[in-house]
Amino acid sequence: MKRFQMFLSIAGLAAIGMLAGCGGSRSASTATPAGEEPELDATALDQYKYFMSEAGLAQSEQRLDDALENYLSAAQVLEETGEVSVKQADAHFQAAEIAYQRFDKELAIQQYEKAVGLYLRFPGNSQSKAAVAYTNMGVVYKEMHDKARARTCWQQALEVYRNAPESSQNAGHIEKINQNIRDLDEGF
Repeated sequence: MKRFQMFLSIAGLAAIGMLAGCGGSRSASTATPAGEEPELDATALDQYKYFMSEAGLAQSEQRLDDALENYLSAAQVLEETGEVSVKQADAHFQAAEIAYQRFDKELAIQQYEKAVGLYLRFPGNSQSKAAVAYTNMGVVYKEMHDKARARTCWQQALEVYRNAPESSQNAGHIEKINQNIRDLDEGF
């Protein structure tokens, strides 16, 4: 059986330049004008950095429960400010990655949806990050034998790329998404 491509790291997102079925969630808070990153409260930002650092350390030591708890805490700290930020989306994305590694597919999907909903509020590289989150969500749905939702996620990833600035698109990633769809059509 062919393996489906999954892109699970923020490092991978940086390297590429950066719902019923995959729509992403919407927050009650609003982004700053023109999708610009807000200036975050210094205390909240410090707490976010602490939790992200602790999560990274726990992840490197394979303490996945601790990593997940810290990524979720990092996202929560920023949610409590009422601002919407890419950092918040990154924390949800990382939480999804850890949930997936822990075989908690429902939580992984939930966190990817939150990440997508936030990434789509910002221009540029955030669009690529949203496409990667959609791609990963599609892989999770495929593994859950929900081929319709997997296809929807991958198609949404392609749509995000079509609407993203050319500088944030990644031809290799787009081809892997298309290959996932072809594999799905072939019954894999």
